[in-house]
Parts: sequence; C-alpha cells; structure tokens
Amino acid sequence: MLEYQRSEAEKRIAAPNYVRSIAIDIILTIVTCGLWNIWVQARQMRAVNFMINKEKYNFWIWAGLTLITCGIWHIYHEYRLSSDISMAMGKGPSDISPIVHLLLSVFVLSVIADALQQSEINNYFGNTDL
Repeated sequence: MLEYQRSEAEKRIAAPNYVRSIAIDIILTIVTCGLWNIWVQARQMRAVNFMINKEKYNFWIWAGLTLITCGIWHIYHEYRLSSDISMAMGKGPSDISPIVHLLLSVFVLSVIADALQQSEINNYFGNTDL
C-alpha cells in the first residue's frame, strides 16, 4: 500500500515532467536500434519514483545489474515497475498488467511493455492521449 497518495494538484503540476508521447518513443526506439529505450527506462523510473513517493528505482543500478546479468535483471525490473505503477493507480492485487509486462519482456518485447507502462503513467497524470 502507498504511504502517501499524491493529490490531483500535485499530479497536474508534475505532469509535464512525466507525460510522454508513446508513438514518438516507439519510433525513436526503432530508428535508434533500441538505444532510445534506455532513455525511456530512465524517464519511467523517475516517474514511478514520483508516483510511489519513494526513491526506489535508480538508473545506474538498473543499468549495471542489467549488464551483469545479461538482461535478466531487466525482465524482473519490468515486473517490479509494473507492480508499482498498478499500486500507485490503486488497481489492487487482481491487476494482471505486471504479469503481462513480464511475459512481454521474456519474449523480447520490452518496447511494447514500456509503451503500456508509459500509457499507465500518462493516465496517472491525467493524460489519456497517445
């Protein structure tokens, strides 16, 4: 459970920092052969840290552990991140999106998992546009 729920005013003020275009992220990830997705991860970590009001995710730790484990840490990271997004959105334990994102990552479709996560992040901040 979240220790502190963000107010709608706090979300509105912070939205420009965290709401992103999913289509542009996908296009740039394809054009840069996946390198843009590293930036997407950093942004999503900052957004989820804000959403859960806790500095749980650190880009450099994620990058190091992902390299050391040849990507296995990233698969686990996608599940953790999705679980925290679900918790911040108040979806409860019956939400299957963390499992869906985990499976997408296992089958090397992390870009799609990241797009779905960004969609949920955008919804959290009140933006339903793509």
